[in-house]
This record gives sequence, structure tokens and C-alpha cells, in this order.
Amino acid sequence: MLLTIRFTVSTIVLMLLSLFFTESLFTEEPKRARPEKWATPLKVEGVPNLYRVSDNLYRSAQPTAEGMRNLKKMGIETVVNLRSFHSDRDEIGNTGLGYEHIYMKAWHPERKEIVRFLQLVTNSKRTPVLVHCQHGADRTGTMCVFYRVAVEGWTKEDALREMTGGGYGFHKVWRNLPKWIVDIDVNSIKQDAGIKASQKTESSKTE
Repeated sequence: MLLTIRFTVSTIVLMLLSLFFTESLFTEEPKRARPEKWATPLKVEGVPNLYRVSDNLYRSAQPTAEGMRNLKKMGIETVVNLRSFHSDRDEIGNTGLGYEHIYMKAWHPERKEIVRFLQLVTNSKRTPVLVHCQHGADRTGTMCVFYRVAVEGWTKEDALREMTGGGYGFHKVWRNLPKWIVDIDVNSIKQDAGIKASQKTESSKTE
């Protein structure tokens, strides 16, 4: 009888401890305040993981056909697709959206892809631009880092912090991307893209 009581008490204690630790594992840490300069989350039907980076640039995961129609209503001029094995032609249909397909591989990004993207997003005839890949996280995040640094004058450190910690769903398996960004010469990319100065630099000159 005494052995049974001890066993029951021990079982209850173990169950309570198990519940405590399980709850702890799934309890989110308090979220820090989102920096105001980071991209702003938006809710638009058919456009998952949508954020406004600037007046000229938006980012998202793969939009649906409905999403493409809604992007047109928002005033988006050009959709830039970074996926290697998927075209947006069917989704865009007859919406009138401009379309650019940059075949980018997360495991092997190329300099020319960044140059082309920056040329598009700094062309007033093509903006505002919506850039997307499948998830709107890794390839899209890489392009947005170069936009932040080359066009807006951010440091690589600040732009990478937004890329990996901004809530876009960055996958750590693609840790090659931040390393590649750190190693690349942004000034030479700006030169090839025809960007003379960052917006930040230009604004400081006029103050």
C-alpha cells in the first residue's frame, strides 16, 4: 500500500515537471520592438509574406493570380520573380503588370543577378517593384540587402540584421548567402548598375 502511494506521488510529480518543461519549450520569448526603418508588414489577399521596403520596393512570397490582381490595384508596376523553376506568366495573366524573371539559385547566387535587380528597382519607369521568390525570405532577402546598402546607404551589418531577424522566415540552411553578401564589393555592383550615389548620400548633400 505504502509503495503504491509513493509510486503514485512520484508519477504525479514527474507529470507536472514534464508539463512545466514542455510549456517552457513552446513559450515564446518576449518580442523586441521592431525597428521603424525595417520593412512594414502588409496584409493583401493572395500575397503572402508581404512587406513594404520603400515607396519603390515591396517584397513577398509567391503571389497567386488573385494576388497579382491585387498588386496591380496597389499600384505595383513590375513583378520580379527570383525563382529558378517557376514562371509567373499564368498568375500575371492580363493584369498589365510588368514582368522580369531573374533565375536565382540560393545555393549559387551570381553578381549579375544583383546588378540586374538594382537596375530595375532604380528605374522610375519600372517602379514600384514587387520582388519575390518561393518563400519571400532568402533570395528575396538577399536582393533587399543589396537595395538597402546600394540604394539607401545602409551598412551591410544593419541590412543583414534585418534580413535574418526581420520576421521574413530566413532559413539558416542558406547561411552561405550572408557570407556571400559580406564578401562582395558593393561599390563595383553599384557602378555596374549605374547607381552614382545612395539615396541617403544624396539627401545629405541637399541638407
